[in-house]
Amino acid sequence: PPLSPVIYSIMIKGYGRLGDVDSVEKVFEQAKRNHVNADIVMWNSLIDAYINCDHVPKAFDAFEMITKTRPSLEEQDFPLPMANLRTYNTMLKGFVKSENMERALTLSKEMNQSGMWDAVTTNTLVGVAVATKKFEMAESILERYTVSKQHINGGSWHPNVEAYTELIRGYAKDGQLNKAMEIFKGMKEHGVHPNEYTYTCIIGAMAKAKKIKQATKLLLYMSEVDGIKPGIVTYNALFTGMLECENEQKKVGMSSDQYLAYNEAVSEAMKMYQEMLHLGIYPNEITISTLVEALGLCQPSRIEQAKDLIENAHSNGIVSKNNARVATSLICACANSSDLEGALVAYRAIQHPDVVAFNALLKACCWEKKFKMAIEILNDNLKSRQDGARFISPDVATYTILISSLLAVSTVDASKAAYKLYKEMKSVWGIYPDIGLIDAILTPMVRGRNALGLHEIDAYFVRKVLQDARKLRWPIGYLERREKTVNSIFKKQFSELWQGTEDMMEDPLFKRKNWNKIDSGFRLWLNTGATAPNEKVEQRRQVEDPLFKKKNWNKIESGFRLWGSGPSE
Repeated sequence: PPLSPVIYSIMIKGYGRLGDVDSVEKVFEQAKRNHVNADIVMWNSLIDAYINCDHVPKAFDAFEMITKTRPSLEEQDFPLPMANLRTYNTMLKGFVKSENMERALTLSKEMNQSGMWDAVTTNTLVGVAVATKKFEMAESILERYTVSKQHINGGSWHPNVEAYTELIRGYAKDGQLNKAMEIFKGMKEHGVHPNEYTYTCIIGAMAKAKKIKQATKLLLYMSEVDGIKPGIVTYNALFTGMLECENEQKKVGMSSDQYLAYNEAVSEAMKMYQEMLHLGIYPNEITISTLVEALGLCQPSRIEQAKDLIENAHSNGIVSKNNARVATSLICACANSSDLEGALVAYRAIQHPDVVAFNALLKACCWEKKFKMAIEILNDNLKSRQDGARFISPDVATYTILISSLLAVSTVDASKAAYKLYKEMKSVWGIYPDIGLIDAILTPMVRGRNALGLHEIDAYFVRKVLQDARKLRWPIGYLERREKTVNSIFKKQFSELWQGTEDMMEDPLFKRKNWNKIDSGFRLWLNTGATAPNEKVEQRRQVEDPLFKKKNWNKIESGFRLWGSGPSE
């Protein structure tokens, strides 16, 4: 027997969830060839599938077909179905997913004028307003469209709790904790009770603002008054917030008083951890890794306590000590505790390390001034690729760690080694610098480098970096300030060299000085046989590396402004 519209709808939805747009279209075309009259369920499935496949324009074409074209086709034998509320909400979701907020707002106005509005519409539109930081608009939407108590058809939660939670999260993320608390307290007046995720958002925000007592009181209120048992997600938000530091170089930047306060916060977190276990709430890899990194940041170091924490979780069958995330957190903790041997042991325990673990190990080596070891690890990985064995694809963070560490040595040999790494990064791996790496190179250069001043190799290096910098998307004025500062320094000392037109990639200075044959002590290229691949590598126009953004590595604080006035970077 021929397939029914319901079966076709299920198939279309399924392929949409797989992201297989070709199969979605083939199924819909097959239904048409089999003279299956597509009902509104099938059309809604098609629109939803296109959205899940990230083909929002195609979804909108289908949407317009049944909302705009349909009225002119009513006289046909098989007219298009009439769009319903789900049709509009699905399209609204698509605009939000593609971050087309203007189209989302326009569509919501049409829906309001047509009387097509429900709790899903409210939740989606509040999400749009929060994403664009139009918080007052979000509040007015909730004030007008929150479903009243008498219209709720049972169920555990109010249908608009998602919207209130999104607004609370938005205010908290924007640093407006008082407004977040105001919405949290006021939502009950509208008959909307917070759920676990709502509590998680506000507790995490309080902890991040270092209002630990208020956060723990709210955790107690959550369970004893509202009867919601907190889960591990809530505790993770609490731990993450209370143990978060200002920047990734926190070990260097903390004062003695800050260390004291941080140590107390870690002790409080460990106490809460034990209470959590007593309540029968078991940690996951996020919990363990958060606590381990925090213990490694304490002064004096509590790295042994961190290792014991991992061992206990492993022996109790809760979280494996070989878990990549947990082991990576231990590598970071060991790096902060000057325990390079411990970092190496933790890295070797990971069955298949990823680039995050790889970078953490390189950072541990560099922090202990073991540059030769770091380079050997990098070269061994490259050799594994050449031998066809398992290897790790490095990223821009990998080379930023190594290059910035070498430049901090402030010697000519270190500059040569850093420059070679920079070229290797592009020619061998096809990795292009981001803004973070550009600044990591330029910053030490404009500081004057070493006691003997700048060297010719620094001039060649900086010129090549500035060439690559022009290929990135910079905020207005940022690159210009950097170029002005660099030019004012290098043109004076290397006027002839600075005005030259030599191709940087051929390195005439390296060839003339015979530096390519010098063993600088870093032994970067022994036994690697590294050559640039013949195929062209697609240029990556990456403004900000996700790992750098997460770790805050892009914010390089030199102690004085290198690049002149302008927005803080």
